[in-house]
Amino acid sequence: MRYEELDKRLKIVYSRIRYLDDYHWEIQDDEIKGVHKKSGMKVVVTTAGDEKEAEEKARKMTDSDAIKIIAVGDRGVFSIKHGSFIMTYRYVNSTLSDINDHIVWRGFKVNEEDGKLVQEDLYEYLGDRLIEHIKKGEIAGQDYVFWQFYRCEHCGRYVDLDDVETHLRGHGIKSYDNSVEEYEVFEINFKDRKIYNRFGSEVREGELSEEALEFIRESFEQQ
Repeated sequence: MRYEELDKRLKIVYSRIRYLDDYHWEIQDDEIKGVHKKSGMKVVVTTAGDEKEAEEKARKMTDSDAIKIIAVGDRGVFSIKHGSFIMTYRYVNSTLSDINDHIVWRGFKVNEEDGKLVQEDLYEYLGDRLIEHIKKGEIAGQDYVFWQFYRCEHCGRYVDLDDVETHLRGHGIKSYDNSVEEYEVFEINFKDRKIYNRFGSEVREGELSEEALEFIRESFEQQ
């Protein structure tokens, strides 16, 4: 396969996304296959002649473990059909940037490999929140941020990442002994002045530690 032989539509779309260095790109047949470098999340980008053809193509796509995008030349197209994003060419770049913002670090585990200890970082794709943010036109870092919260095994309340060590020490727990820590990713929404979990349900004050409540109050005051 030579680049010059690619379909014109595929080259147009590829030319718009190849500068996104959060992804590694490969082109095979009529698909641009991407891997999010940090998380390993897969993305498949392809094209269709129009929105109707894109819907038919979405019905047949089988990459169940990948985020699927079908780009069309028609203007003003953005929808989700059969688990695939269908959109105008020029929306692909910004959508992939939004997807990157919604792949969030959620913890680590230390594994033994060949006589050494290797940290494995864990990530989560917050696809439901992505769709909600797109619908509302909300922008990461401006209207909301994602933050990691640890559920204390002693009191059951959530502590923000920066205060985990101090909070656990108050219960007599040494955080440095942990070889695994997994966090819940919450959304701090500055427009609503509320906290949401990954499913979009509000996190109530009673679920949060004093440290977390103080951290959230300071976050709202800075906006």
